[in-house]
Amino acid sequence: MRLLEMILMTLAGVWQGVRQDLNLLEIAIIGVGYWAITKRNWRPRFRWGFLPQKPWLMAIGIAIGAIVIRLALLPVMPVPVPIVTDEFSHLLLADTLLHGRFANPTHPFWPHFESLHIIQQPHYVSNYFPGQAVFLALGQVLMHSAWAGVLAEGALFLLALYWALRGWMPSRWALFGTLIAALRFGIASYWVNAYHGGFLPALGGALIAGAFPRLRQSLSPVNTIVLALGLAILAVTRPYEGCVFALPFVGILLWDGRGSVRKTVTMLAPVTVIAGLTLFGLGVYFKAVTGSPVKTAYQVSYQTYGWPMSFPWTPVQKIQHRHIELQRYFEYETSEHEKVDGPLDFIEYLTFRIQEYWRFFIGPFLTIPLIMLGHVWRRRRILFIGASGAVAAVLLEGASSPHYVSPATVMILAILVECCRYLNASRWRRIVPMLPAGLAVMLTIRIVAQGAHLPYTQKLNYQSWCCRVEGNLRKARITEELMRKPGDHLVFVRSKTDANNLFQWVYNLADIDHQRIIWARDLGDERNALLVQYYTANTLAKNVWIVNPNVEPAEYTPYAITQKLALQSQTQLLRPAHR
Repeated sequence: MRLLEMILMTLAGVWQGVRQDLNLLEIAIIGVGYWAITKRNWRPRFRWGFLPQKPWLMAIGIAIGAIVIRLALLPVMPVPVPIVTDEFSHLLLADTLLHGRFANPTHPFWPHFESLHIIQQPHYVSNYFPGQAVFLALGQVLMHSAWAGVLAEGALFLLALYWALRGWMPSRWALFGTLIAALRFGIASYWVNAYHGGFLPALGGALIAGAFPRLRQSLSPVNTIVLALGLAILAVTRPYEGCVFALPFVGILLWDGRGSVRKTVTMLAPVTVIAGLTLFGLGVYFKAVTGSPVKTAYQVSYQTYGWPMSFPWTPVQKIQHRHIELQRYFEYETSEHEKVDGPLDFIEYLTFRIQEYWRFFIGPFLTIPLIMLGHVWRRRRILFIGASGAVAAVLLEGASSPHYVSPATVMILAILVECCRYLNASRWRRIVPMLPAGLAVMLTIRIVAQGAHLPYTQKLNYQSWCCRVEGNLRKARITEELMRKPGDHLVFVRSKTDANNLFQWVYNLADIDHQRIIWARDLGDERNALLVQYYTANTLAKNVWIVNPNVEPAEYTPYAITQKLALQSQTQLLRPAHR
């Protein structure tokens, strides 16, 4: 029975990947194209042999073009509104940095402000490492928009990607890979339409992968510094996956220089200096956040709330949470942990995790070149080593998100482009230039569908390559309405009745007390009244509201909490005593 269950779950995982992101339509287009080529002898003509005199200018054009196209789509796809808990956490840290500090003091009424992926003690701050928040803060400073930082990350990644691929292959193929990445990630993916942070770790991975082949040919201080900068970026964004990704490259370089002290010193000196500065900076940051230079906010979060429990060897702590919604998230984390805590469970849920990455990085069109995977394996095994290490490390985690494996993006694309090179040398070579055209067509269809409010292939779609379904924007709508009202606002949010709805309303920025709108958990009339009295006593009087997120559309109404409690007290005094 367990074997049958595993087979059914495997098939269900395959179907889960195929049915989403309009992949069925993409497969149908592939089928029609195959029929046209084989049955109708259709042979489109392409000029594929050209190479511009300055290919790096074209690479810059692709990077800038992706941003221009995305900005041109603003009427259809506005500036993204944060929805997922990760986004609020990164934006909190960005705002904290803009206030000139690494962490915020704990609020005296902090239980009202507890939420996912932030800690309240010993300081109020994000769970995450600071890399992504730095770019969001820079975007806010330079362009008055955190999203500008995301766009900058995307452009830098595409430029670094071209440079990295150029170290492995000819210029035209490096441009081809950059174009594929721009279509796949740079226009409509959640990497550019959200604040999770996929581009920055991908940038770090590209710097490492690009420096590696150049350093194997000849040691260069510049390329060594680039390698060290890539390592530093991974250390401040995704240290676990980044470490697994980088180890093979660093190990091979050290092995190549084992017979020469000069080579070893030439490579290690810049790496050691930059790595030392990075670790020192992280130590200062951790000291400000947790009180210890070697204790991360992740560790505090795990000890306090029981999450994240990402790995199978992480024990599940028995924690009873104060809020029902935090308890539900704990139960969700536990269920995700159970998917990897045993060999059979790992296998049973494997396709569900793999399909997340296949949908985002590859999809039906880019699966076609993988028929040449054997040729690439025989001649470029190091590409597989760089990609498989990070992917395998991520598969050990219960949850699946494409930005987890983002450091290996450059290697995944390098493998795809190498497969296309072999496909281009075969009798199916006319397929290769059709791949970016097919991606562009699917991207256009999806964007048009979004602009026309046509139904999507999945209800929730926060991690797609070809668009990000915003979901229910009730909080954003209420925020906009309250911002138009005079004065400051304190909004109590009732608990959601839907146990599967893990998206949180209660998120604030660094200086909670001085925000125009403060979001707080509804802890009951008596405890809510204490928070209202705190603001009144400190001459921070607010318009007080209470939101019910369980109706559609969500309602917010005036919350006369102090009058309500006074009326209850009078009623109790007038009520006759029972003998």
